[in-house]
Amino acid sequence: MMNKSRKWLLALLMCCSMSLVVTGCDQLKKDTTETESETESETESETETETETETETETETETETESETEPQTFTTDTTLEEETATLVEYDTIRVMYALDDLNVRSQPSTDGEIFTSYASGDQISVVGATANWYMVSVDGYESNGYVYKEFVGASTASESETDASTTDADTTTSDSAAATTDTSAVDLEYGVETYAEEFTIRATAGANMRSEPSQDGEIIGTIASDTEVTAIGYTDRWYKISYNGTVGYVNKNLFSAD
Repeated sequence: MMNKSRKWLLALLMCCSMSLVVTGCDQLKKDTTETESETESETESETETETETETETETETETETESETEPQTFTTDTTLEEETATLVEYDTIRVMYALDDLNVRSQPSTDGEIFTSYASGDQISVVGATANWYMVSVDGYESNGYVYKEFVGASTASESETDASTTDADTTTSDSAAATTDTSAVDLEYGVETYAEEFTIRATAGANMRSEPSQDGEIIGTIASDTEVTAIGYTDRWYKISYNGTVGYVNKNLFSAD
C-alpha cells in the first residue's frame, strides 16, 4: 500500500513539473514574441522617421534651389565693337538704381565676364554709357564694369511706378504748346541751334531727358527704348526735344533719326 501511494505521489509530482515546464516555455515564447514585436516596431519607427527627415531635407533643398533665381539675361543685336564705338564717358558720376537683379560685366556685351552683380534697388554709380549699356564704377574693383540699360533707372522700381502714375495724371499740355516754352536762356548759354523743320527721332535705349544739354542738367523725365519724340534743336552732342508736353534735352548717342 505504501509503495502504491509513493507511485501516485511521484506521478503527481511529475505532472506538476511538466505543467510548470510547459507554462514556462509558453511564457518565454510570449516574452520573446513581445520583445521581437517591440524591436520591429522601434526599428520601423526609426526607419520611417529617418526616411521622412531625409525626404523633407531633400525637398526643402530642391525648393530653395529652385527659388533662387539668376540675374536676368537678355540678348542684343549690336556687337562689342559697335557698342564700344558709342561709348561716352560722363564728366561727373550719375547716381542711378537697379530695377532688378543685375549682372555687372567686364565689357558692354553679353559675352563679357560677370564679376559682380547688383540686387534690385541697389544704388549704381554710372560713369559713362554706350548705346545699350551703362559703364559703372563698382566699389572694390579697379576697373569699371557694364550693366544693361533696360534694368537701370533714375529711381527704384517702386519710385518709378509712383512717378509714372503722377506723370500720367499731370500730363495735359500738348506738344505744340510745350514747344512754346521759353528755353531761350538755356539755348543761348549752350549754343543750341533750332532745326528749320522738326522731325521724329527714336530712342535706341532708355534715356533721361534733362533741363539742360549737360550731364549736370536736372533729370525732368525718362524715355523708354523705341519711343518716338520730336527733335526741335541740337548741339554737337545733344538733341533738344519735345515729348509728352515737355521740352528737354537728350544725348544724341541714344537716339536715331527715322
